[in-house]
Amino acid sequence: MKDKKRMIARVILTVLTVAAIAAIFYNSSLSAVESTEQSSPLTDWINSILASLHFPFTLTEKFIRKLAHFSEYSALGILLSTTVYLYRRDRKKTLLTALPIGAAVAVCDELIQLFPAGRSCQVSDMVIDTCGIAFGTLIVLLFILIKEKRSIKKRMEKKEG
Repeated sequence: MKDKKRMIARVILTVLTVAAIAAIFYNSSLSAVESTEQSSPLTDWINSILASLHFPFTLTEKFIRKLAHFSEYSALGILLSTTVYLYRRDRKKTLLTALPIGAAVAVCDELIQLFPAGRSCQVSDMVIDTCGIAFGTLIVLLFILIKEKRSIKKRMEKKEG
């Protein structure tokens, strides 16, 4: 039964990870005009919230875009590293697998942007994306470490009791 649940989890997470990568690549295939149409309303919405809270500054669309890069790649890092962990069951192998795959996705993502009108490939975005992957992966590894320590503690308590 446990193996069946693990297999189902693997399939679901693999599909979600591939879907996340496809969504990232789709966004990169949009023209500069289409991309701006997506990010401008978000920028306006965030700045209206900041204004209602009486913050003395506004955020630029460029900042929002960079934050979006980091956020979407952090989410991808969480999905990717969780998926890899379900297959590998080893923290070190998870890190050594998820980071290069995530970095490769970041490079491909930026290369896709060479083709749509008004878009360009930015090395800075590759770095931000890879940092997002690393952040998401570290979050997952931290949860795994906590879970493993709790499991060890429970086993020790059972032995003593």
